[in-house]
Amino acid sequence: MPMQHFPIFVAMQDARVVLSGGDAAALAKLRLLMKTPARIDVYAQSPLDEIVTWAEEGRLTLHRRELQIADLAGARLVYAADEDADRDGATLTMAQEAGVLANIVDDLARSEFITPAMVDRSPVTIAIGTEGTAPVLARQIKADLEARVPVSTGALAQAARDFRTTAEALPHGAARRAFWSDWFTHAGPATVDRDGDLGEALQTLLDRHLTNEAAKPQVTLALADVRDPDLLVMKTRRALHEADVVVHDADVAPEILELARREADFLSMARPSQVPPLHVLLAQLAEGGRHVLYLSTIPIPQNLARDLRAGGCDCTDIPGLIAQTTKHHTEYSTQYSKERA
Repeated sequence: MPMQHFPIFVAMQDARVVLSGGDAAALAKLRLLMKTPARIDVYAQSPLDEIVTWAEEGRLTLHRRELQIADLAGARLVYAADEDADRDGATLTMAQEAGVLANIVDDLARSEFITPAMVDRSPVTIAIGTEGTAPVLARQIKADLEARVPVSTGALAQAARDFRTTAEALPHGAARRAFWSDWFTHAGPATVDRDGDLGEALQTLLDRHLTNEAAKPQVTLALADVRDPDLLVMKTRRALHEADVVVHDADVAPEILELARREADFLSMARPSQVPPLHVLLAQLAEGGRHVLYLSTIPIPQNLARDLRAGGCDCTDIPGLIAQTTKHHTEYSTQYSKERA
């Protein structure tokens, strides 16, 4: 089935948006439009108090009268939100005569464009549309993406935008792609986690890439004591998408391993004994700056992360949903301590 609505992103800087209406439908659209830098003109004889307040705050311009065709001069978009079929139809007709795209709120058939569900991580924006056929599904997808895309994504992208000219010191092509991949996958999120300065972190990362300094070995320890991937914490899901090597207990669910990158190497291991000891094995696999993810089905001994850091690894410990494995945890921790001794 061909797309009935072609998705585009409309430039809103220096744009003028006209909205006719002053009730609940207008209120909902204005909340969204005010996230943009557009100049907003609202035409309503009896607007809700919240719209009046926004006008007093200078966030929009309120005209206490009905919309007229002359008001559409220079407009980029028009929203008909009077919640009255005749009045909205008149707004649509005026917009067509003025050559301006118009949307009638909650009227897919007559609208010339639709406003999709959005995940806002500005400057990263994800739009979700279902051709108006399944708005509930669009909201579900939106909720899922909001959970998957960290709030910090916007800050990382903003910092990258500000740093892009400086990053041109790297050769165009693979070297520059490797730098930005490192930023969004490893260095950026790690900086956010420790509340570090993003600009300083970008400069440090660039210096390392310019000198071809070897990346620090990275090991992530994660609890994966579930069979349903939806029960994994989001940090573990992201680590699965990013890891170069996935080391896992033999009883980690296949459904969990399916989330890993196809290019990743996999190593299944028995518990509790390993040769070499677990912290040594993980450190060896992470040599050369590779990201190693260890998935365990029992709580991970605290001294494992400590030993990895002592050996020079950048180690992240991700907690998860813990099943009733206290006995096994005790046995494993005891065995791990014996191996270290």
